[in-house]
Amino acid sequence: MRPLSLKGHDRALTRVRFNREGDLLFSAAKNKAPCVWFTENGERIGTYEGHNGVVWDLDVSWDTKSMATASGDNSVRLWDTETGKCLNAVNMPTPARSVSMSCSGNLVAYTTMKMTKNLSTLCVVDIRDPEQMLLENNMPMFRAQLDHGAVASLFSHLDDKVVIGNEAGVLLQYDVRNPDMPINANEKTHKYAINDLQLSPCGAFIIAACRDKTASLLDVNSLDQLKQYRSERPVNSACVSPIRDHICLGGGEDAMQVTQTAVSAGHFEAKLYHLVFEEEFARFKGHFGPINTMAFHPSGTTLATGGEDGYVRVQEFDDDYLEFKYDF
Repeated sequence: MRPLSLKGHDRALTRVRFNREGDLLFSAAKNKAPCVWFTENGERIGTYEGHNGVVWDLDVSWDTKSMATASGDNSVRLWDTETGKCLNAVNMPTPARSVSMSCSGNLVAYTTMKMTKNLSTLCVVDIRDPEQMLLENNMPMFRAQLDHGAVASLFSHLDDKVVIGNEAGVLLQYDVRNPDMPINANEKTHKYAINDLQLSPCGAFIIAACRDKTASLLDVNSLDQLKQYRSERPVNSACVSPIRDHICLGGGEDAMQVTQTAVSAGHFEAKLYHLVFEEEFARFKGHFGPINTMAFHPSGTTLATGGEDGYVRVQEFDDDYLEFKYDF
């Protein structure tokens, strides 16, 4: 592998995402300015200035024209990705924890944290409607109150279904047209907080990463568990390869314990598992702390990871990996 090590954040990474073409890489961290990079050479194009707190999550539309960010400054912002201009902002009474853009790029789903008397919520806004995007209005087209704080959210089907994972390990799927009750739920697969949800490139599966040291492959329509991948440490992020039957997991020792943990004992490596047989067959090092987020390049030949150490690493796979055949 020939990794690029990108230093644009001075605090821990929270999210890395490629755009649909894969030529751009977007990153967010616990500092207040998301960055955008050229994937090919790791050159930083620019930053998005406007937030006043940690940026927990970001998502990019399919045409790369707009980007949504969720921040600890109690706002969700919509950006013009080319100019870096903030187009709109929605304010909430509590911090925004996750954000996801729909297939069309017209809807933005976000979750808020539970604090004091304010319950955690899942909201969906239509960015074409000025009334929903007013800073002081906060009148989304969809709002559901949640018993537990939602850490991750994901549009699982076109513009009509949203899946969330909460701090209790419960996965819920909502139909945007019916905010009253979730249409599907999975309470058995995980026991602790869901750290990350990602859709497989084919759109048929969801991969959920959890603090209970496992990641699970779920049916996108029913949320039924299909496969489960076990690690030695909490799993912070997981993604599915677009070209191989492979899963990549990232995590490591809890960030609170990093200063007391040797690199070799912390399990800070990214780990590759076979999608069907659930067995780990490779791992690669790079970060000096837990891996908080990861994403496969659309071509399947590159993997981006973001760590607690503040670095983004872009790993290009060797030919040995691309030609590797799993024995069974």
